[in-house]
Amino acid sequence: MLLSHLRDTPREARGWRLWFSAWAVGTLGISRGLDEGIISGVLKQHSFIDTFGFDDNSPQEAIIASQLQLGSVAGSAIAFFLCDRLGRLRTSMLACLLWIFGTAIWMTSAVVNGTHHPGNYNQLLAGRFIAGLGVGFTPVVAPVYLAEIAPNAIRGLCQWTIPASINFISASLTLIACLFAKESPRWLIKKGRYEEGGKVLSYLRNLDEDHPFLVNEVEVMEQQIEAEKQALEGLNLFQILKKLVTNKNNQYILFLGLGIQVLGQLSGGGVYTVFAPKIFGLLGVPGGQRTKLLTTGIFGIVKLLSSICSLYLALFLKFTAGVTKANETHADKSAATGAIFFFYLSDLTWAIGVNSVQYLSQTEMFDITVRALGVAVVSLVHFGMQYAATRTLNPMLLAWGNFGTFLFYAMIALTGCLFVFFFMPETAGMQLDDIHKLFEKPWYSIGWTQNRPANRRKASSTAGDESQDAGDLAYSADGQKKSIDEEDEKKH
Repeated sequence: MLLSHLRDTPREARGWRLWFSAWAVGTLGISRGLDEGIISGVLKQHSFIDTFGFDDNSPQEAIIASQLQLGSVAGSAIAFFLCDRLGRLRTSMLACLLWIFGTAIWMTSAVVNGTHHPGNYNQLLAGRFIAGLGVGFTPVVAPVYLAEIAPNAIRGLCQWTIPASINFISASLTLIACLFAKESPRWLIKKGRYEEGGKVLSYLRNLDEDHPFLVNEVEVMEQQIEAEKQALEGLNLFQILKKLVTNKNNQYILFLGLGIQVLGQLSGGGVYTVFAPKIFGLLGVPGGQRTKLLTTGIFGIVKLLSSICSLYLALFLKFTAGVTKANETHADKSAATGAIFFFYLSDLTWAIGVNSVQYLSQTEMFDITVRALGVAVVSLVHFGMQYAATRTLNPMLLAWGNFGTFLFYAMIALTGCLFVFFFMPETAGMQLDDIHKLFEKPWYSIGWTQNRPANRRKASSTAGDESQDAGDLAYSADGQKKSIDEEDEKKH
């Protein structure tokens, strides 16, 4: 059963307190995608083009779109230091403040004393860069916080985020929610605030502090933190960096983290959102600006829904007919519809695949000594590749044409599929600090083909009672672990 490993987690530990805390910081995950959706429409507004005086396909268009990614590169580097010094929640709140402040700057770049004037191009870029600093915090702090507060059995479920409509509302809601959320208990214990950390964990799990499940989790957490301190004792940043790039296991994990970021961004997933109106025009969507923006709006709704389920295709099939010119030939309509259908299909795979796992996987795989630095390095590459992909679309279209550009994206996507299939391991249900043991195996025994959950269960069953599968355990009323089979026998 897909979620059988949840049976090892008490029902109380999956209550509203955990989900509220996950929501409070998890909403940071919408920041980048939200800006992509907003800027893709703004760049095609005639009023915006006239205000700042640039032409379609000009370098200025790509610079404006990618300026936020440029700021995010710097933001992710800064977050590496702030996340551990200030705590997860304070860093999240600072990200929101930068996001709000930067958005206010670039939104007012054409407004003076309440009236609109020719736009201040430098102010526009500065505002988007500052907003990017805040957005750059998000892939560093949010996955770490979610991984630290969630039981290992349901870490993946905590990656679901709740999007909002505009930057101010989203950032403000996150900022306010952080005021009521609890700090990461792992970070509190790491800072020596053991009593406070135990109380926070008790609150999040909705269990008494003396509950066996909670006592065990605290003990494991303290052991892991102590092991981390011992491992990092006497190490400076340069030595940690050396261990990251010279250790065999860390090299493989870094290869995975960088690989999924490079292949994911160069496959065009982010570019499709930023330049959606332009791409719909290239794919044959007829009509003027209104039609292309309508189709882009449907695309945005589809992208949200496809992160949750695969029923989104009905939206496109329902609305496409309404934006088709009557004087087009049947062949033209069929070709355009087919192209856009596969465009939407590619975004489905992006939403439920790369975009869902690229943040959590990097947090899970690095061992305790290099985890923070490894996540920061991967985040830097993430935003760097996003910036590169956004800046290069127009030059690629000019040099290679439509066919060559989209063929390049298709080949990268195919390479990414093979990369994941042969190299990425499945880590669902595993303890965070045990995952790195996977990488002690030969490289050809690590990937999903060799390390599926079914394979792990098979290996566990052949090992006998020594390594009973965690999904086959449950908590009895007095807190003691018993096998599911024993529980079923009692019921019958």
